[in-house]
Amino acid sequence: MRTSALNADLSEALSAAKTKERQKVEVLGYISHDLRAPLATISGYSKLLLTDAPREHHSPLQTIDRSVKYQLDLIDELLEYAQSELHPLAVKPMDTDLHRLLDDISKYAVALCSLQDNRYQCKTSERLPRHINIDRKRLQQVLLNLLSNAAKFTRGGIVTLSLNARPEGSACILHFAINDTGIGIDLNQSVDIFGAFQQIQAASGSNGLGLFIAQRIVAAMGGSLGVVSAPNQGTTFAFELRVPVIDDSATGWPTVMLDEPGLPKREPPSALPRSAIPPTQALDELADLAVHGRLTDIEAWIERHTSDASYAPFLHRIRISLAHFDFSALQMMAQDNIHETSM
Repeated sequence: MRTSALNADLSEALSAAKTKERQKVEVLGYISHDLRAPLATISGYSKLLLTDAPREHHSPLQTIDRSVKYQLDLIDELLEYAQSELHPLAVKPMDTDLHRLLDDISKYAVALCSLQDNRYQCKTSERLPRHINIDRKRLQQVLLNLLSNAAKFTRGGIVTLSLNARPEGSACILHFAINDTGIGIDLNQSVDIFGAFQQIQAASGSNGLGLFIAQRIVAAMGGSLGVVSAPNQGTTFAFELRVPVIDDSATGWPTVMLDEPGLPKREPPSALPRSAIPPTQALDELADLAVHGRLTDIEAWIERHTSDASYAPFLHRIRISLAHFDFSALQMMAQDNIHETSM
């Protein structure tokens, strides 16, 4: 009797666990499915805006569209996982244009870094293989997670992606490093380095999963993610991957010709006549919008003042800073010109 009752209890517990697990997977599927609609809407509107946008707005709009596509790809993966068709961190190598991938990463990184007045730079070997066999989406996921982490904990500093390559037979060894000049952390032998960074992220309101995901993916690709850091001296995350080279000999690797991050060049500051500067009340409003990073409202502010042709030079400078997502520069521009108009 006791054995039968125990078996019945175990069977009931197992059934309840399976039901709960199935419910979790169903919820994951529902959420992933519902996230597609707003993201697809954003993508659609960005494409519509691109058709009529001035040239200086093309790159930010294209970056928005690429970001949405990246998120939609991840959502598709969640849906497949919810249907038990794919392991969440499966790696599928394919022919990947390494140069183009670095261009795309740089465009994302510029926007990430600008949020806290950081400067992004990409440094590579003089020559890199063009086509390699690697999971492009997974490598992008690792680099964006690490760059986002670097940008988050750096203010008014520099975030650098470095890539060096050396041939090894029909393959090459790629050494990636993401360095920042941010707050850093005191790492000692008794500290779980990734756990320590996750605690910092959790304290700042993040879920701390970015580094864990990056570490898992790098390991699945056959590498190991390491970190060097010190308080107030920044942090460097680095890893190496051995990847097959496709249709490139070591002597034929092309010189790297990375595009500029794709944002319009900033004009050197020069004094504008007072007649070209909106009134103090309007500048106060602009400064407040910039402080809170209200992109859409700033665009509406610009639109309201385009009817006065004399403001065109000032509005042009505002658009350039906005294209760089440089809200601090916008705030400073508004406040500096408030000073000018009050003199």
